Amino acid sequence: MTLLAPQINGAVFLDVTRALWYVPSMEPDHWDWRYATCVNVGDPLFPASILIAGFLRETHAGLLPLLYHL
Repeated sequence: MTLLAPQINGAVFLDVTRALWYVPSMEPDHWDWRYATCVNVGDPLFPASILIAGFLRETHAGLLPLLYHL
């Protein structure tokens, strides 16, 4: 699950271990993967990351049943 976030000039996503990562945007639809970082305690995004990760996990769980109907 990925959330495009132009407000922070990048995107946040859950990796396969369900950890939240931030990747900065270079230009529209291009990502600077060299600077992708896991959002940990002490990161300026950490307070918001708790909410964002929860929403992404809930959305992922809610979409799973729909995958079986495709």
